[in-house]
Amino acid sequence: MMLEQTRKILPILLISLGISACQPRQEVKTGQVAPKTVLLDLANQERKLTDYRGDVLFVNFWWAGCGPCLREMPELDEVYQAHKSEGFKVLGVNMGQTSSVIRNVNRRIGVTFPLFVDELKITSQQYGVKFAPTSFLINREGVIVEKIMGPVSKDELEEKISHLL
Repeated sequence: MMLEQTRKILPILLISLGISACQPRQEVKTGQVAPKTVLLDLANQERKLTDYRGDVLFVNFWWAGCGPCLREMPELDEVYQAHKSEGFKVLGVNMGQTSSVIRNVNRRIGVTFPLFVDELKITSQQYGVKFAPTSFLINREGVIVEKIMGPVSKDELEEKISHLL
């Protein structure tokens, strides 16, 4: 009798769990702790966003067909190179493309900050990213300080991070 009831209830439970898992996530807002994200680098190694706790992060969502994304990346790299010894990191999260596409793009633009694969757009969805480039400035405690929609120049980024380093 108990087994029969379980068989009847189990499909309903699984369906309801599936439906709740598919609900849209709330948009990430400034002042919130950044979502606990697991990123996949170009060597297929997992990196957790929490691995960077203690650093100031600029998480940049981009894709290869986005002209403004590709134009801003060398400037982001300049700021990264100038301040990485102070605990500033730029993380480039590609939205929906393969690691081979990302490598080909980086052969052309040659940035030194780490690039990550988000082929299924899971991280992009976690952050509520709808278009590229979209970036998040995260302080040393892991709190989102600013969401930036659109490209950022070297001077703008320098100004934004100056009080966080």
